[in-house]
Amino acid sequence: MSRRRFFVPQEAIRDGIADLPSDQVHHLRDVLRIGSGEVVEIFDGTGHGYVGQVQLTDLGVSIRDLQTIDSRPPRVRLILAAALIKSAKFEWILQKATELGVQEIVPLRTRLSDIEISDSKIAFRLERWDRIVKEAAKQCRRLDTPRIHAPKSFRDFMEATHPPSCARIFLNEKASDLWHPTPEALAEQVVLCVGPEGGWETSEVEHARIAGFEIFSLGPWTLRAETAAIAAVSIIEHQIHLLAGKSQA
Repeated sequence: MSRRRFFVPQEAIRDGIADLPSDQVHHLRDVLRIGSGEVVEIFDGTGHGYVGQVQLTDLGVSIRDLQTIDSRPPRVRLILAAALIKSAKFEWILQKATELGVQEIVPLRTRLSDIEISDSKIAFRLERWDRIVKEAAKQCRRLDTPRIHAPKSFRDFMEATHPPSCARIFLNEKASDLWHPTPEALAEQVVLCVGPEGGWETSEVEHARIAGFEIFSLGPWTLRAETAAIAAVSIIEHQIHLLAGKSQA
């Protein structure tokens, strides 16, 4: 049986001791009923993980005698720029993208998206999204969590600066070129752009082309936005793992 895992912010880990946040204390002590002396894992969301022993006190729960879990940074940094869609579907994208290894997620405001988040609600949404990716990272035994950006306009994202070697992939169901990625074509950073249910406007596709994105389709079928996003992420992550396997051979 796998050890239980808990998220602990980096600033709460010091001198070989980690102090669990209140929500994690409740889950460990009251839900899972884990006692003092049991061994658990923790991760800080920045790529660091530890194994240690639980100590219950009147003040809370700490994990002591921490031993570092070996980890390797990702070979390829994958950034998913996904158009805002209905809340439940977008949150599903966040969860699955985290499980698959995405490093950054950028919510996009696009012309044909019928979803708009008011400025007064952005902080609440970001907090909720952060909880979702932390839970997903805990479930899939990932040591880091994706960075989630505040929603950006499509134009602002297209004008953002990326490394010269960055691979830019723009999925458009009307594109004539079928996407056929290979491990060798991957750069140190890959930006994947996926549109809303209503698709892209012609001007957006042209803007992406000017910004250096390669325009591809995933095939003949019209996919839901969340399906296209996770299908494409899965393909890229598979190529990343193939590349890692070749480098170790």
